[in-house]
Amino acid sequence: MGKMKIAFDLDGVIANKPPLVPKELLEWFFKGHNSSALSYRFPRYRLEQLIRKLSHFYLLRPPIKENLALIKEMACQKKYELFIVSGRYSFLESETYLWLKKRGLDKTFKKVYLNLQDEPPHLFKEKVLKDLKPDFFIDDDAALIAYLKSKLKKTKILDYSHQKKFSLGIDFK
Repeated sequence: MGKMKIAFDLDGVIANKPPLVPKELLEWFFKGHNSSALSYRFPRYRLEQLIRKLSHFYLLRPPIKENLALIKEMACQKKYELFIVSGRYSFLESETYLWLKKRGLDKTFKKVYLNLQDEPPHLFKEKVLKDLKPDFFIDDDAALIAYLKSKLKKTKILDYSHQKKFSLGIDFK
């Protein structure tokens, strides 16, 4: 029996939202006026990219401590392969790797997949997950989760949108 492959989204699953910023405001900023739909805004203007870069600065994105601890514990066990599949756009690449390093996760994941071609995040994640074929994928975007569940029948897509810590329904120990 091979290792269990588990893929995680980053923001909202491992990295928390910036403190004191309402989730609705973030959703509007990243998704536009219809935050419940499957639509994402790529920031075309330099100023908007700068604002996003600042909002992803590692000090403004504290880890979700319980999830960070579980991931570190899982990484020590030989029965798991852990991956990040993040829709973060190319201009956030350095912020992402800095965040992982500052949280002690830079050598934890077998591979980190970032949206370096700036595709719509749902299409990027679908493509990566089809190739990767993980046993589980954990995300917090309800519209994206519904989309992926309709496209990926062999991967169990777990909804983390209303959780405070992982409750995956499986024994990772």
